[in-house]
Amino acid sequence: MRKRNLRNPGNSRNNEKGIALLIVLMALFLVAAVGMGMIYMSNTETSINSNYRDTQLAFFSMRGGLEEMRDRMRTSAPNPITLPTAMPSATAGSIVYITNPGASETVDPTLFVGNNYFDDEFCHESFVGSGVTYRPQGTPCGSSDAPPSGGVTTVASVMPYTGTSSSLKYKWVRLTLKENGTFPSALVDSTQTGINLASQVCWDSINGKEVVASAIGYANCTAASAAGLMIAPIYIVTALAYTPSGSRRVGQYEVAAFSVNPPYTALGVDGAGANFNPTSSSNFFVHGDDSGVTGWTGYGGPVGACTPTGPAVVPAVAVANATDQAADIAAVTGPPGPDRSTNYTGCLSTASCTTTPGPLYGSPSIVDGSASGTNQLTGLWSSPALLNKMVASLANGADVVIPGCSIGGTACSGTAPYGTPTQPQITFANGDFNFGNVSGAGVLVVTGTLNMQGGASFDGLILVIGQGIINVSGGGSGQINGTLFLADTNSHTSPYGQLATLGPPGYSWGGGGTNGIQYNSCWAGIGNKLHYMVIASREEMY
Repeated sequence: MRKRNLRNPGNSRNNEKGIALLIVLMALFLVAAVGMGMIYMSNTETSINSNYRDTQLAFFSMRGGLEEMRDRMRTSAPNPITLPTAMPSATAGSIVYITNPGASETVDPTLFVGNNYFDDEFCHESFVGSGVTYRPQGTPCGSSDAPPSGGVTTVASVMPYTGTSSSLKYKWVRLTLKENGTFPSALVDSTQTGINLASQVCWDSINGKEVVASAIGYANCTAASAAGLMIAPIYIVTALAYTPSGSRRVGQYEVAAFSVNPPYTALGVDGAGANFNPTSSSNFFVHGDDSGVTGWTGYGGPVGACTPTGPAVVPAVAVANATDQAADIAAVTGPPGPDRSTNYTGCLSTASCTTTPGPLYGSPSIVDGSASGTNQLTGLWSSPALLNKMVASLANGADVVIPGCSIGGTACSGTAPYGTPTQPQITFANGDFNFGNVSGAGVLVVTGTLNMQGGASFDGLILVIGQGIINVSGGGSGQINGTLFLADTNSHTSPYGQLATLGPPGYSWGGGGTNGIQYNSCWAGIGNKLHYMVIASREEMY
């Protein structure tokens, strides 16, 4: 009989010894692998985030540099720069850089060797007189492609912490004018070739487009503006940002000032059949002789910021036609009121003259501004559509929009002053506006009725376009320095639609005192450089 061994009943499991340890080790290895993978992924994410943050730092630093240049182009900027007047060349001041170094470093955009901040975008822009060979995108700039040193002007950044390790990481910003052929693959006007590739590119404020000076028959934008066109130069602003970690961004703006060249007159009352009600005050005046630099600085304008333009003397008042001219002359000479004709001095029958007494200069200076007269109130200034388009553009760029304005209800009012001589502004009121007895400077645009008091003063350009009505009441010694222009472009009944031709504006100036209107070309043209609009922007990829 077989005997069973009962002393070791678990003998059949001896081969399973250590399996638990093996399972634990495998689990540990798996957990360790997952942990190492997570650490690797975390490090990768951290690196990606760090790199992204660094590139964003470079991007927004580059944008900060572009904005510093754009801001300092304004005539009213706290630290304005001198704008180029010549195309990039060896002409001094034709290329302007703002530099923004960090701690213990020198920023020289014209230095090629061993320089992370070399301007390697300049050779990718074509400027006929620069002496630098144009290189297509993708072809690096070399040592011979540096901007001409004779034309370079460098100014320091006024950004906080410039010159320290905490400075914004843009290194330089460059400012130049633009030529038709600056970007050969994208000519502004493909019909202007040959020598016209070097023609200046201008901004047409009314039509909102770039134009080439040669295509509109002028040598440059300044000549077109002097001829009365709403034209201003286009500038190219280029910025380089470079971080300590090596992130690099290059960006560009194309900018231009909104150009407002008012008609050559102290007071423009545009539209047939105007309601012209002048004051009988013996001290009130409207003078068409340009008070120039004296009239600029005497009323708080910054010294050196006024260069008179246009005629030395213009008409005191320009109206829509010969019929209105005759009626308005009768209104100031009397009867029934007293003869105040000597209070209206300027050109008598021409758009410009000198102060030599005679058939061209004297009083009362009230002229027919139509095409059959002295021709100030033609073109843009006689078109409801174009005038309303100009008003819309000014509204879009206004510094202050007066809230709560409407036509026919309670007139709105804002917070004075409406700009100062050192900080002029564009103020826009879309409706009836009570200016009151306060002061302002810059450009004032009112689409309804403008109400002022005799002590009110304004330095700049006042445009009452829409309903075209101004009412001044009460005595005082306020004065308008610049130009006042009225035009009735819209219906006087709701919904106040645009008229086909100008309607009759309303001018009523009552009360005594020594107030009046003094023509000054610098104050009248102050709106031309109050703001520089970005009309194009792009980032350059390398």
